[in-house]
Amino acid sequence: MSAKLEKLLSHLNDNVWHNVDEILNALEIPQNKFQKIIKLLTETDIVYYNSATNQIKLNQDWKMPFLTHKETNPETPIQHENAAVATVIIPPQKTLIIQCTRITNLTDTSLELEIRIDKKLSEIAITKLQ
Repeated sequence: MSAKLEKLLSHLNDNVWHNVDEILNALEIPQNKFQKIIKLLTETDIVYYNSATNQIKLNQDWKMPFLTHKETNPETPIQHENAAVATVIIPPQKTLIIQCTRITNLTDTSLELEIRIDKKLSEIAITKLQ
């Protein structure tokens, strides 16, 4: 992920509305480029845009684990550019093995897992499917 996009999503990760001008100044990119980015993110429902107040907010359905957990410890930053990313759905009462890690769904509903794996770090975010 580009540094500017990651910075934008990190700003929006707090689940509150943000003034577009404030975010634009923080990112230090041209306004026309920023408007194109916001238009794309709005069309794909990654962010919400309120034209009346000129504010944007991250759609919390798209909130990713790496946005909330920047580091495993202060000395070891996550290397996003080398990470493998996947979304897996595990049916009820089934088991999946990923890189010698057994993941079992003991519930009666399917579970959606968002997985990020690199040499030193594995992250799993679990979402219950309806």
